Amino acid sequence: MKVAVSSTGKDLDSQIDPRFGRCAYFLIIDTDDMSFEVFDNENIALGGGAGIQSAQFVASKGAKVVITGNCGPNAVRTLNAAGIEVIVGQSGTVREAVERFRKGQLNPSSEPNVPDHYGMGGGRSGRPGMGRGMGMGRRLWSSRADVSTSPTVEVKSLKEQAEQLRRQIQEIEGRIRKLEAGPQGKEPGYHRPGPGDETRPVGLEGNHLRIAVPVSGGRLNPHFGHSESFLIVDVENGRIKGKEAKTPPPHEPGVLPNWMAEQGVDVVIAGGMGRRALGLFEEKGIRVVTGAPEMDPEEAVTQYLMGTLATGQNVCDH
Repeated sequence: MKVAVSSTGKDLDSQIDPRFGRCAYFLIIDTDDMSFEVFDNENIALGGGAGIQSAQFVASKGAKVVITGNCGPNAVRTLNAAGIEVIVGQSGTVREAVERFRKGQLNPSSEPNVPDHYGMGGGRSGRPGMGRGMGMGRRLWSSRADVSTSPTVEVKSLKEQAEQLRRQIQEIEGRIRKLEAGPQGKEPGYHRPGPGDETRPVGLEGNHLRIAVPVSGGRLNPHFGHSESFLIVDVENGRIKGKEAKTPPPHEPGVLPNWMAEQGVDVVIAGGMGRRALGLFEEKGIRVVTGAPEMDPEEAVTQYLMGTLATGQNVCDH
């Protein structure tokens, strides 16, 4: 079965876009094998009719179910007329939502959960609005008097929207820091040093930098995915200005790269990291330095900033 999911990004580990008609991307996923296609949402900047046009688009791609955060009356009517089930109120990653659907944990609804024109004015970078799928606009919030929902349901929906927007704001702010920090026209990227390399913060010498180091027992943990905490260090003009220890979410594939992006991290210094995690960090635009020795985590950051951090083999290259 094919399902269409509104997404803020181009892969299964992207966050669900809370808007249907004006989402950043549509992922059309085959639930049998989790293969998928990605499509830009060309309706994102429409002044009106975005929900109808988006509903017609996913129908043309053979989708039988739509999974999204919010869906207005016009879109719901169009989807229902096309025989497409609508599941609203979803958050988290696209992969998580589809897995819930495959397990039978999601129930379709025949009713909209937001009014018409919800999220007008949002867009990806390069289009009107702010951010990738933010939905900033004149009617971002509404009393929703034209939607038949109880106050309890509405409060729950608004809290979910607020959480989604908070995560997206963090991701946008992190992206802004990267663009401001890097040379004009060059985005900071992923670096995987070889044995004995001196790892320098190339392309990241700007005003602000946020560095994360995995920690266990007060030392840099060589096993990135199994760390008790992460030392998050804020750097301004090459000097450490602040630091805090943060407890990561439970370790599952793909979780830590998303969490790091939400924290606005620019660089990760690690002893070892698996290939899949390396690829996910690269997609997020987060630079990864592997092969760092077990040492005081703050000292690792200091040496990185000085360009004297000597690295060896990736101890967890699987």
